[in-house]
Amino acid sequence: MRTGDETVLVPTIAFDDPRVHLLDDIWLLAIFTVLLSIVLPWFISSFEVDLMHAATGLLALGAVHIAFTVVCAPHRPATVQRRRMLAVLHALGIGFLGYTWLHAGGVQNPMFLIVFALPIVSAVFISRFQPYAMAVLAVVVVSLASLAQSPELRWYVNGLSAGGSWIASLFGSDAGSTGGAPFPGFYAPAGYFVVLLEVFAILMFACAFAADHLGTVFERLYAHVTTARAEAARGQELWSKLIEALPVPALLVDAETSQIICASERVASAYCELDAEVAGANLFDTIKFSYPEVVQELVSGLDGTAPLTMIRVAEAIHVTELRVQHVAQKGRRFALVIIDDTTEAFCMKAALDTADHASLVLDTQGRVLALNKPAAALFPGTTVGAEVSRLLTHAGLTGRWWESQLAGRRRMHVEIGPRLFQVTLSPLALPGEEERVHVVAFLPVAKGAADQTMTTTRVSAAMQP
Repeated sequence: MRTGDETVLVPTIAFDDPRVHLLDDIWLLAIFTVLLSIVLPWFISSFEVDLMHAATGLLALGAVHIAFTVVCAPHRPATVQRRRMLAVLHALGIGFLGYTWLHAGGVQNPMFLIVFALPIVSAVFISRFQPYAMAVLAVVVVSLASLAQSPELRWYVNGLSAGGSWIASLFGSDAGSTGGAPFPGFYAPAGYFVVLLEVFAILMFACAFAADHLGTVFERLYAHVTTARAEAARGQELWSKLIEALPVPALLVDAETSQIICASERVASAYCELDAEVAGANLFDTIKFSYPEVVQELVSGLDGTAPLTMIRVAEAIHVTELRVQHVAQKGRRFALVIIDDTTEAFCMKAALDTADHASLVLDTQGRVLALNKPAAALFPGTTVGAEVSRLLTHAGLTGRWWESQLAGRRRMHVEIGPRLFQVTLSPLALPGEEERVHVVAFLPVAKGAADQTMTTTRVSAAMQP
């Protein structure tokens, strides 16, 4: 089951120019169509077909298909010579298709002529004018085959002009014998064959025009796809370089093999042994995590964060926070691992939490920005964002008591419960800002040692959060 956080991979296109592959595929479809158009009527309807010559035509079409496959191989560059070779093979295929039609019924099987529409349409993947040239060639091939088979059509052409008489004489007087025809008793006037050729010519040129229009649309779409793929490649190269130039330690890791694809310069200097190769190495062999299982689960699973991740470098231990974000590149799933070194922040927080005094950090409005463990124990229920004005209400402190005077740091005594605390107010300036943050420290003192010159405020009731 797919979740919303999974990275969906886009499959990589296996070829650069899909046009030649579409040309080859359509020719393969034409071969199977011709085969079914011959075998099925012959087997079911007792259609008399010259199987020997028809099979020869199919074998020739198969040879053309193999030649298309060789010429359209991915390693062959798209040159002018290859386009010319494709045009020659296309013309040969239409010639063999006409030969097959002649021995599969010829003019007595007019529906077979629809197969010629497939190579006419596919010719647009060679050039823009190729469908029109192939339409003319198909009309010529079918016309010659019809003249060779039909004596009525030869008689009609013979009476047109001297040129027609010469064309009719090329086929002889016995070429149109119908003794071996699929339908021996079939007879049609010459007008039938003329109309058949006229409709076929119109259909072929209509297919050529439609192929021209579809070719225009396809070229636009292919140009958009090419531009998009180029932009995607440049984008992938750009963010790969950005990862290498990031000012923070970051790695691009294969989610399946944990192999490091690329890394920023700070990774090797901060978390790897000397002379260690980062790119191409295994993540867990290069960086020594105290709990590699947690990191492995993030890299191979979903996005997430691993706080307090320990990394050992030689004799030192670094406290880090790992953030993992999955991305897709070139059809593969990768994990972007960003390492944030929190050693100093961890140590400072540990020092404050183990101190004897409670500390609060406040903003100008008196809201709590941070507090240590003694402060959380002294003021139960206090969290980040709480209003500090409510903490010492029972001590009589009102207004903006946390703000220091012009002298800067100031001190006072406050009695909280049974204990007396020395409260130290220290302002901290923010660069570029007029407002300041305030650090309030509560240090327990003995009542007899309290400075009599400082203000003492007693709190008779327990503090509220």
